[in-house]
Amino acid sequence: MLTAEPIELPLLRRPLPAWATLPAHQELRLGEKAALQSGPWFAGLSPGLRDAILSRGQVRRVAAGVRIGSRGDLSACWFGVARGAVRLGTALSDGRSFTLDFVGPGQWFGDIAAIDDRPSDLDAVAHMPSTLVVLAKPTLRELMDQHAELRDALLQLNCQRLRRMFRRFEELHTMPLAQRLARQVQRLARQFGHDGPEGTRIELDVSQAELAASVGGSRQRVNRAWRAMLQQGLVERSGSRLVVVDEAGLAQVAAHGLEDCPE
Repeated sequence: MLTAEPIELPLLRRPLPAWATLPAHQELRLGEKAALQSGPWFAGLSPGLRDAILSRGQVRRVAAGVRIGSRGDLSACWFGVARGAVRLGTALSDGRSFTLDFVGPGQWFGDIAAIDDRPSDLDAVAHMPSTLVVLAKPTLRELMDQHAELRDALLQLNCQRLRRMFRRFEELHTMPLAQRLARQVQRLARQFGHDGPEGTRIELDVSQAELAASVGGSRQRVNRAWRAMLQQGLVERSGSRLVVVDEAGLAQVAAHGLEDCPE
């Protein structure tokens, strides 16, 4: 059973974030727990450690747009996503938002700032209605003291993040835009995709501006690359959702780029 004790946030310099004022729930729903445990990192922990983490966490259900953390905050909590998606990014000086990544079901975030005692580098906002498992910083520290496995697992998790960052950096500097865009769509499909009659539907509202920011291109250039893939029958839009129609064709673009696509 997950704890219903209130989470104390002594290190936050700003007023309590909106999520911290919401009522805590004692239990994850069946589908939420299955989604959380489907994440490869969390699933790789021993059953005893998974149970220890869940028994010390609180369940918070937040609406789209709720701010979970702000850049510059001294982190007080570690978060696991059991439903929905959290957008990590920051606000630019011209008023636009830069989206670095989306955290989906089965993934965790907040541990870096919670461990190194430095301010958070990113804003975290619920991108859609989401369910979070929240552990306060002292609780995370206690679990790390009690379970050497957790210390090693967090080290491995951050190695994975670092390797992923290196790959994204390499993509940005060595690959044409259409190839980078295809790889980002593949990532979103793996993370948020569900098979349907039209193809793999990505259950996440992603604007062209967010796509552009995630691949380091302007909206105009990303629109041209998207239209080129659309004309080849690789992808389409269904309302606000992206759909991968031809996975093999998209994989070819991700591996080799798209001929005759203007940069």
